[in-house]
Amino acid sequence: MNTDVVNILTMAKVIQTAVAPVFLITGIAATLGVLSNRLARITDRARTLERKLKTSSDEDFNHSLTTELRALLKRARYIHLAFSLSVLSATLVSAVVMLLFMANIQSVNLGTAIALCFMIAMVLLILAFISLLGEVYLAFRSMRRGMIFADIDLGE
Repeated sequence: MNTDVVNILTMAKVIQTAVAPVFLITGIAATLGVLSNRLARITDRARTLERKLKTSSDEDFNHSLTTELRALLKRARYIHLAFSLSVLSATLVSAVVMLLFMANIQSVNLGTAIALCFMIAMVLLILAFISLLGEVYLAFRSMRRGMIFADIDLGE
């Protein structure tokens, strides 16, 4: 068989192998969209509370606003951590794709580096999801404590 044909077939196989990580990058991008929306909502709520805090002279009301602002800051930290971990994960998955092609073009065994990058990317993604779960827990806890829906009778 012609060497060019073998190279083309080998490259086609590398492209097939690289498709799965590319889909993973797409999934991470969707996660980043979710995280961005959550952070935007937290930021909008914090700005609203800060405006109320500046205009109010009621001590008790200001204390409740400050408490909610602290909770929002904690939530924003969790989202920021999840966002950062997700971006690092996507970067490593991109490195996996690049290393797959480099290994083929240079005829170098980069299997260990590829596996290591992929495993670290998965650990980072797991940590990002745990951080997101922490933020959701904080949001739910804030709601349960009455900071949100305080005036609604839930019939309990």
